[in-house]
Amino acid sequence: MPVMDEFREERQALRNGTLKEKISYFFYYYKWHLIVTIAVLAMVISFVTQLLNRKEIAFYACMLNSVELDAAADYNQGFAEYAGIDTGTCDILFDSSLYLTSDGLDESSVASTQKLMVYIAAGELDVIVSDPDGIQNYANNETFYDLREFLTPEQLEAYQDHFYYIDMAVVEEKDAALDAMDNSYVPHYPDPRHPEAMHDPRPVGLYLDGSNIRESYHFKDEDVVLCVLLNGQHPEHTRKYIDYVMQAAPH
Repeated sequence: MPVMDEFREERQALRNGTLKEKISYFFYYYKWHLIVTIAVLAMVISFVTQLLNRKEIAFYACMLNSVELDAAADYNQGFAEYAGIDTGTCDILFDSSLYLTSDGLDESSVASTQKLMVYIAAGELDVIVSDPDGIQNYANNETFYDLREFLTPEQLEAYQDHFYYIDMAVVEEKDAALDAMDNSYVPHYPDPRHPEAMHDPRPVGLYLDGSNIRESYHFKDEDVVLCVLLNGQHPEHTRKYIDYVMQAAPH
């Protein structure tokens, strides 16, 4: 019997069949269509749900080369309350997952460097808090604000003794060597605490000496520096965070 004639007979028999027979026929011929449709529908529902439930980020800090301690959750929530951020509708993020070694050649450092570059380029980060070694290259690549152009007059007066400086003369030398493809050039970075030894000092960070941050995050170095990203999205919350983290520091 031709296939089409057999198909017509099955359809004719199905019209007079029981409900169970009709359901069985449907699943036999259309089960894969149904499975694919359900899978696509589930993906769409999941995407829409995540989109609708996604919170706006109010502040994003990278805690570079640090380990989050038990007190970190209270510290983070304390900042939210201090800054008046409603964590029911907004997120504050303190990312301590990135770690760079001194030579930066191990697998973890390479992956962390790549992630950090993406975060910086995308303007996702507001501040980076790090030991001086972790932050040095970024500080000398004009990644951070000159704090004289970011802080309020009151903050400048209160925190100027904590400034971390770079020498723009060294930055210009380094850029010139790079343009000339001079591989022999090795930059000499002056002590960031001593602007008087620099030709063109610029404050791009704050030493967090005596701040409350070590109660919640352990850093590998005794010194901890906070720098503000030029393309950060939340300057007002960043200024409030600086006040929050410097509360216990001597002024």
